[in-house]
Amino acid sequence: MSYNLNQNETFETKLALLLEILSKKHAALTDVLNISENQETLYLSPPSETRRDFLIEMGKQKQKQIDEVLACDEVFQRIFDSITDEFAEKKDNYKEQVQRLQVGINLILELDVKIRAQEEKGKALAVASFNQPATSQTDINPANTNYIINRYKEASKNRPEEQKL
Repeated sequence: MSYNLNQNETFETKLALLLEILSKKHAALTDVLNISENQETLYLSPPSETRRDFLIEMGKQKQKQIDEVLACDEVFQRIFDSITDEFAEKKDNYKEQVQRLQVGINLILELDVKIRAQEEKGKALAVASFNQPATSQTDINPANTNYIINRYKEASKNRPEEQKL
C-alpha cells in the first residue's frame, strides 16, 4: 500500500484517505480473525499431512494480512501526522468524517480484542494438538505456532492512530 502525499492535497481528501485505510485494515483484520477461527477447526481435527499443509498455508495467508495491517498503520500515521496541526481547527467542519473515523477505529479495536482471544484459544489447542516437537522447518512447532500474530501484537502495541482520535 502506498500513497503519495502531496502537500497540496486538501484536508478533506486526507480524511477520505484515512477512512479508506481504516476500511482496508478492517478487512485485513477480519481475514486474520477468520483464518484464526479456521485454524481452530483444524487443530481439533485428527493429525494428517493435509491438516499440516492447510495450517502452513493458513499461516502464510495470515502473515499476508498482518503485513497489510502493518502497512495500513504506517500510511495512516503518515497521513494523520500531515494533518495534525489542521485537525484541531478543522475537525468541527468535518464532524461526519471524524465520527466515521472514530467508529472505524472502534470497530478495529473490537476486532483486535477478538483476534487476541481467538489466538490465545488457538495457541492452547495447538499445544494440545501438537504434543511432539517438529521434525523439520515446515512442521508446526507449538512454541512457534503464534509467531505471526505475535509480530502483529508487537507492532500494534503502539498504534498511535487509535490514541490520537
